[in-house]
Amino acid sequence: MKKVLVPTDFSDNAWDALIYAIRLYDDIPCCFYILNTYPISKTSSEKELKKISNYLNDNFLNNKHTYIIMSKKGLLLANIKQIVSNKNIDIIIMGTTGATGIKEVFMGSNTVKTIKHIDLCPIISVPLKYEYEEPEQLVLATNFKRHFNTIELESLIELQLIHNFEISILHVIKENILDSIQQQNKKALKQFLDNDNTVFEEIITYTTIADAINNYTEEYKVNMVCLLNYEHSFIEKLTHEPIIKKISFHSTIPLLILPV
Repeated sequence: MKKVLVPTDFSDNAWDALIYAIRLYDDIPCCFYILNTYPISKTSSEKELKKISNYLNDNFLNNKHTYIIMSKKGLLLANIKQIVSNKNIDIIIMGTTGATGIKEVFMGSNTVKTIKHIDLCPIISVPLKYEYEEPEQLVLATNFKRHFNTIELESLIELQLIHNFEISILHVIKENILDSIQQQNKKALKQFLDNDNTVFEEIITYTTIADAINNYTEEYKVNMVCLLNYEHSFIEKLTHEPIIKKISFHSTIPLLILPV
């Protein structure tokens, strides 16, 4: 049974992320751990979680799904780390903004911290007011500077098997020349993925990589962007707060972050 952790602060965005998680794995046996952390008032936390549990059991009947509510005292990140480890969580799905509705940054601080510090499982971030769409087109943005393996890509491959979507491997370049290492990594990636549903795209940009990805997703009606989270990666740059405030990569679609 797949184990999905969904943190919530009871905001609209957190609710959107929960519904997205349920529908994304609609046909897959899953246990959804719905987590709220509180600084002081446990009673309020438990009360709101119970409301969510009752609603899901009344309105999202699915004999393949189980919902477990968790009210934990303390900081969100520390609790996420503990639960991911103790419960062997397969994936975290969370909203990109919190109850304060941060609009001028790439992600809310809790999501940024989770992406930066949780490397035991993938994370899907769901933007504010996003309505679920069956994934039909996913973009994996990469510069081919790192070697891939099947374990690192397992969640991506699993989602492709579930939803049968097309994967576009997107390489944003300033010049269309790959060195020998990049060529080897590109060849290895072709071997790991379903060739019938995978295409390789290269686009030359004179703007930022973030803008190029954003423009591509809008033009081709992409349902999800996948980014690899490793040292000196594109996503690592995005999750540094000072940089976030300067870039224009405001994703309007879910992001799948793979720790590699």
